[in-house]
This record gives sequence, structure tokens and C-alpha cells, in this order.
Amino acid sequence: MTQFRERNQRLTNTVGHVELLEVTNPSFTGPMHICNDVQDFTSQGITYIALPFGFSLPDDVSGQAPRMQLVMDNVGRDISTELERLLPGTTTMARLIIVARDTPDVHEHVFWMPLTGVVINGSSARATASVDELMRQAACKQIANPFTLPGIF
Repeated sequence: MTQFRERNQRLTNTVGHVELLEVTNPSFTGPMHICNDVQDFTSQGITYIALPFGFSLPDDVSGQAPRMQLVMDNVGRDISTELERLLPGTTTMARLIIVARDTPDVHEHVFWMPLTGVVINGSSARATASVDELMRQAACKQIANPFTLPGIF
């Protein structure tokens, strides 16, 4: 058992952990690095900006894939500027990284999730984290017919 897991299973964890979030999209100027803490945090040479975020648990609805909501604070930040640059047909990916405070360069757990349905208001940005939209995409992006590829007919 790892030292990280041992400490988290104790009644008192004197070190604690930090959740880091990296949000990427081809239309962004660069990845967003966010830290769920009250002060900025550096891991592997990358500074993560302190910005509260959280997840709502996935719904258990019959006939649909589980979806959870990612909610992050938008007060006084330029998140809305980046999110307004989203181009159609691009996939926004979020990488949730869990690190111990005493070993910030060791990524203990890493979770990847696609983000869809981004909604921004004055105080928060909300996105749906689900693979449902990716799973429903067509396997072939271009279908050969007389209109799309007239030279082969």
C-alpha cells in the first residue's frame, strides 16, 4: 500500500491532498491550470491558479449514461474569455490530478474526462463531464456519397 493511501485511510491525515485540474481544448490559447485551494500551487514546474471547483455526483437515470457536473468559480477570472473561444466540433478535456501536499510533483491519481455543455454565468462556469457525447459520435467523420466525394462515383 502506498504512503498516500495509508495517510488517507487514517482518522487524521496531517499532510492532506490537493486537487488540480487541467482543462485543454485546441481553441484555447493554452491549457487552464486550476487548483482547488485558497492559494496557488506548483506541481512539476506548472503553477496552478487557486480557484474553487467541485463536482456533483453522477445522476442515476435509466436509459442514459451517468453525467456529473463540474462547477468552478468565475468571479474576477478570465475563464469566460477562454470558454467563449470554443470552436464547434472540438473536444474539451479535463484532467483531474490528485497530489499530496508534501510531494507535489508526484501525481497520485489522474482521471481524464471529456467536458460538454459548458454554461457560463457571472459567478460560475458549469460543464457536464460525460463520455456520452463521444460514444454517440459517428465512427466515420465523412460519408462517401455523390455530394461529398463526387470523383469516386
